[in-house]
Amino acid sequence: MPKIEILGTGLIDRHDSAFPTLIRLDNGDLLAGFSVGGGPNATGGTDCARSTDNGDSWTWQSTILPPGKDPHTTNSLRLSRTRHGAVIAYGGQCYPEAAVKKFGHEVKREPVFCVSADGGLSWSPPRVIPAGVAGPFEVSNPVVVLVDGRWLAPAATLCDAKKLGERVVVFVSDDEGKTWPETITVMKDPNGINGYFEQKVTELEPGTLMAAAWTVRMGDYVDQEDHFALSFDGGHHWGHPKPTGIRGQTMTPVWLGGDRLLVVYNRRYGQQGVQMCLVRFNEDRWNVEFEGTLWDAAASRQRDPSVASGIDEFDSFQFGLPSALRLDENTLLAVHWCKEGGIFGIRWTRIRVHWS
Repeated sequence: MPKIEILGTGLIDRHDSAFPTLIRLDNGDLLAGFSVGGGPNATGGTDCARSTDNGDSWTWQSTILPPGKDPHTTNSLRLSRTRHGAVIAYGGQCYPEAAVKKFGHEVKREPVFCVSADGGLSWSPPRVIPAGVAGPFEVSNPVVVLVDGRWLAPAATLCDAKKLGERVVVFVSDDEGKTWPETITVMKDPNGINGYFEQKVTELEPGTLMAAAWTVRMGDYVDQEDHFALSFDGGHHWGHPKPTGIRGQTMTPVWLGGDRLLVVYNRRYGQQGVQMCLVRFNEDRWNVEFEGTLWDAAASRQRDPSVASGIDEFDSFQFGLPSALRLDENTLLAVHWCKEGGIFGIRWTRIRVHWS
């Protein structure tokens, strides 16, 4: 029977941090990027830490992008790698004084990226991606560097308070971030009912891409089953979003070859925690073959009937944004943010996948 074994766990950072991502460098070291300040409110900048022992221990390395002073800016960036070994940090830069500080269209938020040519020791100044659709934007996924060399920078639109997450798009660069001439819609409900948060886009194999997103009903933002979509032409065109069968909020699929996925997701209702699944998929559906708990929040939650909108619940969330990096064929290192002992920080968990 398929199963996932937990091999160990530990901490990367505990400086009021959140929203981690992982990459492996050419020399085998691991690099973790995460926002520092305000926990999930991301009221500071983005730092990175390095591990030289496959994730067992971590040392702070550098500040990728500090918060700005004039004008006041905050940021939260996600890591990925170019084909030539450079590191990209991509995410949202916000201007808190520009408008009311609240999740949604009231906040000025733009997509930016920084690049490091020396393994994360030093970073370029931020460059704004000129969006082809109206913002502001939510960014939760790193730049996806395709086998064909194109860069895809995913984002969700937040331009209308009644239609937050109406579209997931990718900004496309054919010249490694110098220009961004194209914007492609990845997920949009043809019936205009669902919205999509915390988007994830990944290339499964050359030319085949998968997108997944926390799915809500626009207007009152009640959670629905998370949805996924596939592209078979390198991300130029996408199929209609379809339900995964998992009501999981933030979700990250990791391709394990063929029709197999490791999926890590947030379960914030009922018995709370970060869940891990083994999934087989086709064009129409996901089949969950194993599910277990990666991290137990030791708490239970039900939605209060008096809450008018799911947006009003965001400030009470205590963990999130799980993802995982393959270390070898069957071993992965997962990361997520969580509040433990009253402090927001980044936790890693090493797992081993058994399909039979």
